[in-house]
Amino acid sequence: MKKKLLAICLCVALAAVAVVGASLAYFTDTKSATNTFTVGNVKIDLIESRYHRQGYNSTNDSDIPAPDKTASGMDYIANGATIYSNDEIKTDAENYLDYITKRGENMVPGKKIAKSPYVINTGANDAYIRIRVMIPSYANREYWRAYSGGVIDSQFCSTAILSGEFMHNDKTNDRPFVDSSGKGYIDEKGVGYDVYTFIRNEPLAPGEMTEWNVWNYIGITPEATSANIQKAIDKGAILVSEDGTMTVNVLVQADAIQAEGFADAKAAFAAFDAQA
Repeated sequence: MKKKLLAICLCVALAAVAVVGASLAYFTDTKSATNTFTVGNVKIDLIESRYHRQGYNSTNDSDIPAPDKTASGMDYIANGATIYSNDEIKTDAENYLDYITKRGENMVPGKKIAKSPYVINTGANDAYIRIRVMIPSYANREYWRAYSGGVIDSQFCSTAILSGEFMHNDKTNDRPFVDSSGKGYIDEKGVGYDVYTFIRNEPLAPGEMTEWNVWNYIGITPEATSANIQKAIDKGAILVSEDGTMTVNVLVQADAIQAEGFADAKAAFAAFDAQA
């Protein structure tokens, strides 16, 4: 299959999950024989934008403007840095589905899509935040490890970790937690995904938005070959419709759990996962 004949659609599924853990359950002082529980209000929105917080753009998409706002009073971005504001990112996110639908059609080798997820705390309680990006294992060619044989080229935002906003894994200071076993997530069709997990160190306050995007872009690697593509198809990582359209599903999920009652974010998400 020649490069000019390769046409793959990239689909992104977003899911935001907010869970209230047991530590926010209180017995009320009533005379009823039934124990009554009052729970906090934990709600989040997961949004995606074309805008990397500081304007990093390796997609060659000239329609993405450069940022022109100045950072001030942020926790993880130095004063004076040139950035997109929260409002600009939120406004752009309103049209992100249209953007990815248009740009994600007929993907060819070397073409990339800007992909910058953020989380907004829309509830009434401080909440720990976790974002996971999941890519089918047999289609993944991870930028940082230069996997050979994969079709999907992508890059997470290391600055989100180096800034201290999100945790690094146990072996490096600039990478998230990565499960590349193909068993970190398995969909209903039995397809295994590589899972990149970003856990925010500090609770996100009500009304606040994460400062850094955890991902930069996703696309088709310039080195994609017919053999790579067929391998991914055979493993179910690339879906082929009756008209021959090839589709790769990339999943993004955000989880939230109230901060109260937990020593840190790791403890909070240990409780979160125990409830699953």
